[in-house]
Amino acid sequence: MRYFRQQGFTLVEMIIVIVISGILLSVVSVFIAQPIQGFIDLSRRATLVYSAENALRRMQRDIRRALPNSVRVSGNALELISTVEGARYRASPPPGDPDRRLQFTLADSDFDVLGNLSSVGVANLLVAIYNIGAVDSAGLPLDGSNAYAAGTSNVITPPGTTVNITQNGDEDHIEIVDGWQFSHESPSRRLYLVDTAVSYVCNGGQLVRYTGYDFTNAVQPNPPAGGIARLMADNVAACSFSYAPGTNQRSGVTTLDLTISDTATGEQIRLLHQVHVDNAP
Repeated sequence: MRYFRQQGFTLVEMIIVIVISGILLSVVSVFIAQPIQGFIDLSRRATLVYSAENALRRMQRDIRRALPNSVRVSGNALELISTVEGARYRASPPPGDPDRRLQFTLADSDFDVLGNLSSVGVANLLVAIYNIGAVDSAGLPLDGSNAYAAGTSNVITPPGTTVNITQNGDEDHIEIVDGWQFSHESPSRRLYLVDTAVSYVCNGGQLVRYTGYDFTNAVQPNPPAGGIARLMADNVAACSFSYAPGTNQRSGVTTLDLTISDTATGEQIRLLHQVHVDNAP
């Protein structure tokens, strides 16, 4: 009869293996931990950048669509009047149809624009012509020259005015119900269709976008009353807006400075954007 000797690990051997494995694992973890931590940090910063970049890009789109000379800044609030599209109004009538031109000596109600508009049938639009954005010595909008004027400003049809747009062959026809007399002719015969004012306000760690409110305010509202408020960015540590009006040598420039923080780590990302504004009315 044969006896087989049992094979196995002794306690000493097992301890040696555990110690060696622990040493190897510690060495490997040093090389793995840093890349993993780096990936986590990169993902967190990318989220912060995306949040700030997304808000600033939306602001840029609105600013580029602003009615000329309608951008204004007050503290941590930026406001503008948003245009839907623009066209050139007919200043001279075609043969045999004098009503198809825009007259500035009376409250005109019917005129044509050159080309075709995409806003045919769109409701609640206003018409603005030659908004030069003039202000008085106190910095308040001048009636007849500034679309924000609280009085009977004649550069833009007042809120509540019914504006109908219909196709008229190669030209589209605009009807202003009850008529409207604009203050100034545009040297380039430019006309803008306006839908709403837009405000961006930083307050309480949030960047909020306001639309659909009454914008005929002599003093810029901060924040606007009424309308629709939508959150653009959260965890805002700091923000500032500034606007340099255009001159004969350059366009206007809007500067947007936004800082977003991470609540868990306190890390911050700061983005600075500048947007050129065409102020030729």
